[in-house]
Amino acid sequence: MLNNEISKILIVDDNSFYLSVLKTILKDVDANIYLATSGKEALSLLNENNFALAVLDIQMPEMDGFELAGNIRNLPNRDLLPIIFLTAYSSDEIQMFKGYDNGAIDYLTKPVNKTIFISKVRIFLELDRQKRNLIASKESLQESKIELEKKQIEMKLQNEALRLAQTETEESRKKYFKLYDLAPIGYCTINVKGSILEINLIGSKLLGNEFNKLIDLNLKEFVARESHSTLKKFLGNVFENKEHTGCEVKLKPTSGKSVYVYLKGAMIDENQKCLLSMTDITELKEAQMALIESEELYHSLLKTSPDGIIITDLEGKIIEASDVAKELAGCKTVIEGMHFMNFIPEKSQDDLTKICKTTLTHGMIQNFEIALKRIDQTEFFGEISTTQIKGNDGEIKAFMSVIRDISERKLIEKQLRHTERMTGIGELATGMAHEINQPLNTISLIIDNIVYSIDAKTITEDYLKTKINKVFDNITRIRKIIDHVRTFSRDQDDFVQADFEINASIQNCISMISEQFSHKEIDLTFHPFKNIPTLSGNAYRFEQVILNMLVNAKDAIEEKKKRNCGKFKKRVEISTALQNNIILVEIKDNGIGISQENIDKVLLPFFTTKEPGKGTGLGLSISYGIIKELGGEIEIQSNPKTGTIIALKIPIQDFMNKKNTFSHV
Repeated sequence: MLNNEISKILIVDDNSFYLSVLKTILKDVDANIYLATSGKEALSLLNENNFALAVLDIQMPEMDGFELAGNIRNLPNRDLLPIIFLTAYSSDEIQMFKGYDNGAIDYLTKPVNKTIFISKVRIFLELDRQKRNLIASKESLQESKIELEKKQIEMKLQNEALRLAQTETEESRKKYFKLYDLAPIGYCTINVKGSILEINLIGSKLLGNEFNKLIDLNLKEFVARESHSTLKKFLGNVFENKEHTGCEVKLKPTSGKSVYVYLKGAMIDENQKCLLSMTDITELKEAQMALIESEELYHSLLKTSPDGIIITDLEGKIIEASDVAKELAGCKTVIEGMHFMNFIPEKSQDDLTKICKTTLTHGMIQNFEIALKRIDQTEFFGEISTTQIKGNDGEIKAFMSVIRDISERKLIEKQLRHTERMTGIGELATGMAHEINQPLNTISLIIDNIVYSIDAKTITEDYLKTKINKVFDNITRIRKIIDHVRTFSRDQDDFVQADFEINASIQNCISMISEQFSHKEIDLTFHPFKNIPTLSGNAYRFEQVILNMLVNAKDAIEEKKKRNCGKFKKRVEISTALQNNIILVEIKDNGIGISQENIDKVLLPFFTTKEPGKGTGLGLSISYGIIKELGGEIEIQSNPKTGTIIALKIPIQDFMNKKNTFSHV
């Protein structure tokens, strides 16, 4: 009965880099490789696993390879575990026999020869496979017991033969050590004065010169000044205290840029020579320095930014907050650990959902206006810009939000809106006589007709009812105009959002201003699209936008007439449409138009193309802000010869159930 279980190999070395090198060498060997960086970790693995072979580094802190081998021999059923010792330098006979006394089967010198190492490992794996097959066969075949004992005796004999062969081949191994040029890390041998006696190709490359030109030069010449004291202390520990130690130093090669290396050294004979290994850690050091610089920049930003900065995890818990952010939140103590929702009024939680979704989808969102609240529940206006923070794996780990208190700016905007609304009311007041005179004239004519019929004694009850109904119709029209103007003139800042129909709002504006257009002989037409979805927002602010556009169109036409541009039919057209989930409102006039150099400026506050004293320069700017509140935008096309087309593009709003990215506390 065959045992098909995959063999296990234990490799122990305090150098993680060298562990990975050995594992890579054995990648094609049919075995599971277990790695340990200390004797304690190795003993733990040995208590849980049966290994075919143990490869132990001699030079390890706390518990060296010899001590570990002795401890292995004291473990139950581990006294026959084959052990190969690794050493970074040539060992004398006393060291070798010490290893054999602790159960060594073989020695290998770093850097190991790949072919020799794989060959020896495969021998022990084959022995382990045979051993396990014999043990497995014992359960089904009693007679295999004799064969198993025979194999065990053979294995002991082979181990003894390998031990004897080790002594005989030590001299040849010293010669092989000369081939360490093939090692993937730098090696050099120095004397007590620091003079380079030997160096391999990688080592000479790190020092930036040909290896034959480096012999007898002092290693200190290639070490940056800031690392001189570190090197001196390191070599003192090696030569004076015989310690196997390591350190990081910065090299200044003869040619090329500076590099960082990790030095590890050990005495190799009584002639006061030291074998140094040099591992290039430049990329690691540069990454560490970049990380430190990034962290310093990050903390500097937190301390110096005039805006509040808050870092939250994906659940909305605050990880870190700047002093300005704490001040905005009204907290003198820490707010780390609190939930971001604690500072969001209930009315703004849907806005926070939009911020989170946009940041997750597009990576960031900028200058989003939102109502916030302090720890004492007082509210203020804030402007938030949020971006993703990603980990090394590219996954989103957190959000960073920059928060600015815009309460003062919102107050100024409110005052500007009030100024513009008053200007709009002034425009309405100018035309109120025209809007109301027409129904009043109609009422006057009806009453004259009634009086005439009474005098002629031709009046009838039906005639009187018809005329009286017409009087009431015109009175109702006057009342609607007055009521709408009165509502329009009120402060709308505290208006609660509600659904409204765009076509109805446009019609309201037309009813307030149509008589002014008729008086100026301007043809005002409206082409509504019937199936326009409702919007949620402030209907009166939207009407303020439409009214502003109509007044601008009227003024542009009058300016064209004033400049004697020839006879033309004055007209303004309004239309609504639905295009790809976008509500389109177009206001088209054939007035004086806007020059190309001014088109990009007309949406700026206080910019106007009108003559001084006429207009505030705020109308289009405020209109732009109102349309932005609805998630839309304004596009302007204009030609001084043909007039202007202003397009309001507003996305259809989704009022489906919204799910917060941040969980509520």
